[in-house]
Amino acid sequence: MSAASAAAPSAAAQGGGEFVLVRHAPTTPVAGAAAATWRLAPGAMELTAALAMALAGVRLAPPGGSAGAIEAVVSSHEPKALATARTLSLVLGVPTTTGTDLEEHHRDDVPLMPEAEFLRTVKRFFARPDVLVFGSETASEAQARFRRGVADALTARPGKRVAVVSHGTVMALALAQANGLEPFALWQSLKLPEAIVVRHDLTIVERLSLEG
Repeated sequence: MSAASAAAPSAAAQGGGEFVLVRHAPTTPVAGAAAATWRLAPGAMELTAALAMALAGVRLAPPGGSAGAIEAVVSSHEPKALATARTLSLVLGVPTTTGTDLEEHHRDDVPLMPEAEFLRTVKRFFARPDVLVFGSETASEAQARFRRGVADALTARPGKRVAVVSHGTVMALALAQANGLEPFALWQSLKLPEAIVVRHDLTIVERLSLEG
């Protein structure tokens, strides 16, 4: 287990409170099936359990609440995220529920691409946020929807210490904007799974992954 801290701008302290964003565990791609329906790969549960053990030692300070361990897990409705969330909940001994607008960039109509082509497409997607590059959402639309979903998940649990399980593309969009980072590079750096402690304004406090 390694933990890498990222320095946040001085204004970030005004963001108030902390929660955790979690990228789901590895999946098994299926040609001909929408990525939103893919399931976790063999061994993903064990990786998630290991990440959960690290998260058990994280202490969060939510607005209006006392610092302590995660109390609730909120997940995207996609199977890979929900399975990740359920394993986290089992290890941490906390409830899990699904939230709205936490799913990945909408691209159900996009076929499974060769890796090089997919990387080129995603790079264009990040570089042209207001242009519909692929799927049915622009990068700006996906980011706005995800931010709304995160805000709703936190607002519905005032004073609670929350982990939100979601997906790499939407997480990279929101975190890059909040932290002044390049979104494609950030997306490439995200692990499967990975947990990122953030303030409520999405400025990064700490990154936790299973890779050194």
